[in-house]
Amino acid sequence: MSTVSIVVLLLAMLLAACSKPQEAVTPAPAASGEQAEVKEEFYSMIVFTKGAEYFNWCYAGALDAAKTIGDHITIELQGPAEWDASLEARALEQVISKKPNAIMVSSADEATLIPAIDKAVESGIPVIGFDSDSPASKRLSYVGTNNFDFGATGARAMGEFLNGKGDVAILMVPGMAALEERAQGFQDELARSFPDIKVVTTINDEGDVSKAESATTAALQANPNIVGIFSTHGYGGPGAAAAVRTLGRQGEVVVIASDYGGPVIELLKTGEILGTVIDDPYLIGYQAFMLAYAAAHPTTIPSQNPPFGHVPPIIFGGSSLLTGDDLKDPAILNLYENPPQFP
Repeated sequence: MSTVSIVVLLLAMLLAACSKPQEAVTPAPAASGEQAEVKEEFYSMIVFTKGAEYFNWCYAGALDAAKTIGDHITIELQGPAEWDASLEARALEQVISKKPNAIMVSSADEATLIPAIDKAVESGIPVIGFDSDSPASKRLSYVGTNNFDFGATGARAMGEFLNGKGDVAILMVPGMAALEERAQGFQDELARSFPDIKVVTTINDEGDVSKAESATTAALQANPNIVGIFSTHGYGGPGAAAAVRTLGRQGEVVVIASDYGGPVIELLKTGEILGTVIDDPYLIGYQAFMLAYAAAHPTTIPSQNPPFGHVPPIIFGGSSLLTGDDLKDPAILNLYENPPQFP
């Protein structure tokens, strides 16, 4: 059929449609008191230190995100009270048996959590990583901080406080991807911008305040030339500050912390910690739930992770430095002194 013939045929069909009177369509009235049934949905957020202020902020963000969708959604917060990857993996296994719509997990150790994460996904439960990733697992997406940039923020602060020279130490937990990336970002930025600052030791504090104190004390005694300590996580900063206090080296050793849980805010106010690198755990939790919800609701257009819904592979947020001077603003101080609380 020629192009002209097709055009003529289409015009004829259009005229016929226009000449036929349209029938009004009246929707059937809803029965008295009838409401669309909304199916209850259940989600789980798994963390490795339940009760920690950081994860309470994440959970608060997830709860508020769920409220924007409807009150038919329930989110539970699960995980061990102490930093223990094996206990967290066990908690995740227990959650799988509840068959939630989706799971959000911050991994204490990227390798330890792989089997449980993969089991969840293989059983049809979408898993979203947040805060601390397990990139080799089958999790669908990750939302958190660019931890290399996070570490670089700490390095810039250290460089300014030390006027660009001196020996420093890093507190971390080996095997935890987020902390290893922060440590690497810290070292890379020092090498790039402050070549006269040298990292002379990396300390494993096992994610514990008291162990951070004892390990830092030992490091400072073994190497009295250390004039700066960067903690890659929230428990190391207070431990390092305590060690410096015990040795009577306040004013000599710069402590840069991470996050703002526990006594970090008070130590910023007293000057025992000069700065702490922070991200936005509320926003991370908010986005983690939105990704979990999207993954649990596939559309008619297939995603890259069938049978789950569309989610991006990764979402990064930013980081910044919080100092004692910032806390002189009553609005900022109130935010950090009144964190959300959950049982």
